Amino acid sequence: METPSSGLAGIGLFFREILANRRVVGAAAPSGPALGRRMANKVPKLSNGQYVVELGAGTGAITHQLLKSGICENQLVSVERSEAMSLHLRHRFPGITIIEGDAARLKELLEGDHAIQSTSVSCIVSGLPLRSLPPAVVEAIVREAHLILAPGGRFIQFTYDIRRGPNPTLSAFSRSDTSVVWANFPPARVDVYEKP
Repeated sequence: METPSSGLAGIGLFFREILANRRVVGAAAPSGPALGRRMANKVPKLSNGQYVVELGAGTGAITHQLLKSGICENQLVSVERSEAMSLHLRHRFPGITIIEGDAARLKELLEGDHAIQSTSVSCIVSGLPLRSLPPAVVEAIVREAHLILAPGGRFIQFTYDIRRGPNPTLSAFSRSDTSVVWANFPPARVDVYEKP
């Protein structure tokens, strides 16, 4: 069950993780509620048997807003590479599926023990720092996202690079919406891409 103390514990964990591996965390501060709400508002309405997959769930700031927006626990799958953050997420959100693993192996992670088929993923919500990760890693993540996302599905990405141009690494998708969340610290751009 989500509690205020579990959110506060995540802040301390976030700063420990950022000191341990700055490039992988890729953020200066945990995502704020305004950013989480903006991303959650871009998720399409789900039918039975459809899933939202969250990449780079971190301490669960965006996870919390996705659940508050009405997404059912059994339709949300959060993927987190860090063992410490995965444990924190399991404690904070015991009703959702938390997968500890690398998003560059997303299809294998979902279809393996979790039996989630590609055609059932209607939306990916990403907090991964795609602009700062090594190009080969980004290419693998985008390829996996394209494989598991159903046709017409959405890929929602935030970035601290608030320039208006689309992220060229996501050229396999078409950008349908973009906006800046000025109330976040630091301000972040939310881009909505769609799979053709």
